[in-house]
Amino acid sequence: MNTLKISSLLLDAGLWPLIVLLVINLTFRKYGKAAAVKRMASLYHAIAVFIITSLAALIVKWQLTDLYLGLGTVLVIGIMVVFRKQVFPYQRTCAACSAQLDLKTIYYMDDNLCPRCREERSGTEEHP
Repeated sequence: MNTLKISSLLLDAGLWPLIVLLVINLTFRKYGKAAAVKRMASLYHAIAVFIITSLAALIVKWQLTDLYLGLGTVLVIGIMVVFRKQVFPYQRTCAACSAQLDLKTIYYMDDNLCPRCREERSGTEEHP
């Protein structure tokens, strides 16, 4: 039984998932060094999507089964879990006071601080 349903679906999507991730990655530029770690994490996500999409294309070309796509995806996810500190640096709560963070802070800001704690920290750094 040679099923290629999932691989064909991924191949039909083309490079659009990768393009969307790379466009999102470009939005990190406006935050500069304050978002460097999370910008790299976004790039790692795009690389993972590229690898899985390329694997789907090879599977369809060679007429293999979707089992190989599943194995490749598990391998990519396993590598991402091993390097989870770099790939998933996102936190939902403030690192200083445990308050809930807004989506912008969760996704863009490397310090994982709420606006109040960030202001306090920047105030103490300016006036030692």
